[in-house]
Amino acid sequence: MNKDYKITREKFFDLQERKTILKTSEDRAKADKAKGRMTWPIRYMLVHLALNSGLRVSEIAKLKIQDVKLSIKTPYIFVRNGKRGKSRDVYIDRELTKHLQEFILQKKNWNQSTEPEAPLFSGHGGQHSTTTALYISFKKAVREAGLREHLSIHSARHGYATLLYYKTKDLRAVQKQLGHSSLNMTSLYADIMPEENGEIANKILDN
Repeated sequence: MNKDYKITREKFFDLQERKTILKTSEDRAKADKAKGRMTWPIRYMLVHLALNSGLRVSEIAKLKIQDVKLSIKTPYIFVRNGKRGKSRDVYIDRELTKHLQEFILQKKNWNQSTEPEAPLFSGHGGQHSTTTALYISFKKAVREAGLREHLSIHSARHGYATLLYYKTKDLRAVQKQLGHSSLNMTSLYADIMPEENGEIANKILDN
């Protein structure tokens, strides 16, 4: 890791941007679903998964149906071949769990395989979607939501890590979820979020 590398606010979704892109994607997905289209339902799933799991786009592209463990008390996603070939379990929230369950059921209506070995995101010929295709699809959601042009699917990973640390103050938990080999990279997310800076600035008035 470059010792001069920093995670700045330009590199991640803030809280309002998260809400905006999720709402935009959900609304477009509902409209597409009503017309029998699957473009935005798939894109909404991608956006939600990227924002609420912190998975790398390469890890999302490789996901199989069997890697999404939803029918257990503590749902998680099994990343079988992450960076440097390492595997890990990424625990997910109840809203993302429900969305994934609905998405997999919907795949059947699109005549896409939901067999254990089938890809979660299917491309041409039923093969796994490429990282490029997922990256482009996510960027279209960013543009549709009217957000900062440079935000990308990797910005979603940064945003997830920043928010997770903000909520837990637990670097090791963030490290495990993101699959960092050491705490050096994870520690970059330990800076206070911009939203919290505003709270601190206003404390001078609380006398």
